[in-house]
Amino acid sequence: MKRLAYLLPIMSGVCFGSIGIFIRFFNEAGFNNMAVLATRNVISALILFLVMFIFDRSLLRVRAKDLPVLLCGGFFGMTLTNVFYNIAVLNLSLGFAGVLIGLSPVYVVLIAAVLFKEKVTRRKLLGMILAIIGVIMVSGVIDAGITFTALGLAAGLLSGLFYGTTSISTKISIGRGYKGLTITFYAVLITALTTAPFANWDVVAAYTAAAPLSHMLLMIAHALVGAALPYLMLNVSLKHIEAGRASILTSSEPVSAMLFGAFVFGEKLTAISLAGMAIAVTAFGIISTDK
Repeated sequence: MKRLAYLLPIMSGVCFGSIGIFIRFFNEAGFNNMAVLATRNVISALILFLVMFIFDRSLLRVRAKDLPVLLCGGFFGMTLTNVFYNIAVLNLSLGFAGVLIGLSPVYVVLIAAVLFKEKVTRRKLLGMILAIIGVIMVSGVIDAGITFTALGLAAGLLSGLFYGTTSISTKISIGRGYKGLTITFYAVLITALTTAPFANWDVVAAYTAAAPLSHMLLMIAHALVGAALPYLMLNVSLKHIEAGRASILTSSEPVSAMLFGAFVFGEKLTAISLAGMAIAVTAFGIISTDK
């Protein structure tokens, strides 16, 4: 099971890396950023609720004293991550924004060392450094150069910080006896509730009415791949491996995003980005093994 636990956060990162495909489709359809987030998380919350209601209703029950941890995990780890990342994307290059959110393992390793007494080993440090180097190379920043604004830089750094809190809050919730499905559901639910009021639902309705079956299936796929499955896989993995390691392994996101961009949209693969992918994969191997 532990070997699978190391694979799950990598697969979670791959799912997150595919989100850009859906975002491009929905942006072309006229969705605003909040509509993209709201549709993804409203549908995810409904799917997760039905699964738990049908198969195990006890998973829906939480203790009142634990609600702050679950809700804060959703608000900080999902809602604020996406809000600040969107601001970063509007003020920075996509590559640079990706690098900044990719710094989340640094925050997680440091915070986990304080909260959970996780050891900051030489192997973990080496893997973290290599993962960051690989992410920077994959992002295209080296090829294109860096231009930034103070607002974009601050938003990008905050997006990485809040993205890192997902692993921390999940680790706390697991320690209190909650299953991955429960943690994922409440995180997705709070994100759905906080983004829905700001979505342009008239555009969403018109888009759905234009081709009900195909467009609804696309939104369901976005919900599963962009929220329900990756967060569930990450949450399950944290029951078996350290938060710091899991966070570093989710750095597969920019690597997978690069490959999706190349195969789906014909974006160019450079020698530097390919070398960065190799370095990142090496980092995942170092983190995932003990010898």
